[in-house]
Amino acid sequence: MRLKASAQSAMLAVYCSGLMCGAFVGKVPPALPLIRADLDLTLLETSFIATMMNVLGALMGIATGALSDRYGHKRLALIGLALLFAGGLFGALAPHYAALLLSRFMEGMGFIIVTVSGVALMAATQNAVIRQRGLALWSTYMPAGACAALILAPLLTPLIGWRGLWWLHAIFAGLVFVALWATVHSTPGTVQRSWWRFTRESLSQPASIALSVAFLFYTAQWAAVMVWLPTFAVEHGASASLAAWFTAGMVGINVPGNLIGAQFLQRGWSRGTLVMLGSIGQGAAAAFIFLDLAPDAGRYVACLAFSLIGGFVPCAILSGVPQHARSAAHVGTTNGMIMQASQLGQFFAPILIAWLVTHFGTWSAGFAAMLALACAAATAGTVLHHFEQRAKSAITSS
Repeated sequence: MRLKASAQSAMLAVYCSGLMCGAFVGKVPPALPLIRADLDLTLLETSFIATMMNVLGALMGIATGALSDRYGHKRLALIGLALLFAGGLFGALAPHYAALLLSRFMEGMGFIIVTVSGVALMAATQNAVIRQRGLALWSTYMPAGACAALILAPLLTPLIGWRGLWWLHAIFAGLVFVALWATVHSTPGTVQRSWWRFTRESLSQPASIALSVAFLFYTAQWAAVMVWLPTFAVEHGASASLAAWFTAGMVGINVPGNLIGAQFLQRGWSRGTLVMLGSIGQGAAAAFIFLDLAPDAGRYVACLAFSLIGGFVPCAILSGVPQHARSAAHVGTTNGMIMQASQLGQFFAPILIAWLVTHFGTWSAGFAAMLALACAAATAGTVLHHFEQRAKSAITSS
């Protein structure tokens, strides 16, 4: 019983570290109008505040995962939380645009380190039931953390401003650091093997590549809608507070989508099928979001459907990391591949949508890009389904 309680406490601490990562993403969209006015920025300049956090992950996710496998997942997770803390404080004190971008880069370093280590820490528990629950729960860290930040932002920013919001997130990151340090057992690394060997061996797994590609195009779609929904709502007459709550609803409904996807997996649905369904649903919903096919209320319903159905995808992808990694020692590196792809999608998609909207002068210009992203994700899901069916056939025949 004591072992089970200890494992549950560790799982909760790891999950809270993921929630902090989601909150550091979610704090930005409702604050963008305030930051834009405070620092006198253009729409395109503002987009880099949202996406700068993803730069390092887009470049170094695989290497970070390999380092986590080599030197220990808890050690890397603590470093990541320390960087989130430092980046939050630096951003709160940033005197100008360049300094704020640098702070977001620091937060991005912390984000990728924590999220890469999180799956491995969840998978490392010896209690099989808690491990299964932990992996399903982990798939909700981004929408749950971002939703909490989006709900609190309109309540707090009138009192403490966007800089106070940055202070608050930094303080909570420090508290989670203490909780993870106190409850999670150290995970031994594999120091005799080079990070390049982990990387090379993980990149040789076709199913892992399919997982990564699917997650890239899923997160590209989801980030584009999450980042620009507050700005779009304000332009259509909503207050900043109401726009933030609209976005919180869109982000939060992704959580039940994750949990529904987990139920489908338990009933034997393939991960590739869930990726295809989620992607097709997102592409259809994007038509109502970006095109003038419905009034604003209908557009928001489409945003909710977009996020709910899309929630099937992260559950399918993240739960597949331990299964499709080359070995248990490669879980961190495989997750690094997936998170690197995710960060790349989150980096370029909001910028792409901002450029299209600015260039053509209408939000409907973003639909073609969203449809292409949805089709690419569905294609990756088809490939993943093929690999899983082949693996299942091999097991059956043996």
